[in-house]
Amino acid sequence: MIVDGKATLEFEDGSKRELSTGDYINIPAHVKHKVLWTDPNQITIWLAIFYKS
Repeated sequence: MIVDGKATLEFEDGSKRELSTGDYINIPAHVKHKVLWTDPNQITIWLAIFYKS
């Protein structure tokens, strides 16, 4: 979840997901991804929760 700011995630398959304040995404275990971009004009605050399914 993006608590504040903006970011873009990129996944192994080449797909991208843009996130902004209040957006969230559930990424299944073992799905490779990376943070491609964060807004350089403001801080980006993340909330990450890891859980067993």
